[in-house]
Amino acid sequence: MILVTVLFTIFIVGLIVLADMGKMRFLLWLLSRFPYGDKIVHFGLIGGLSFLLNTTAMQLLPKQSPRRVSLIVTLFLLVVFTLEEISQGPIRGRDASLSDLAANYAGIITFALLAYLTRKKTQDTLSVKSVD
Repeated sequence: MILVTVLFTIFIVGLIVLADMGKMRFLLWLLSRFPYGDKIVHFGLIGGLSFLLNTTAMQLLPKQSPRRVSLIVTLFLLVVFTLEEISQGPIRGRDASLSDLAANYAGIITFALLAYLTRKKTQDTLSVKSVD
């Protein structure tokens, strides 16, 4: 899981850098042809990153409360993507967008909750099996 998380994080950072450099204009234009296309991509990609980072962090810190770990990772992602969205303002060809930020927030929170609930269900299943 760690390798997948690292590779996906690198992929997301790469997309952001390429977009900031103006190298993804065609893809961004293409997404704009679909209703809410870019919002769905924001939700899915950033949400996927949230799921992977939350799941990996909970696995790496098994003695910590999963709720606490998930909360810290989620708050970290909310801050990072808020700053990332704000940073687009002065970049030519990019726009700081509240709707993109809202899609990021929705993805981060939804997938963090999914990671937490998945972890909790897995822990509950393991504790029932260990009692048997």
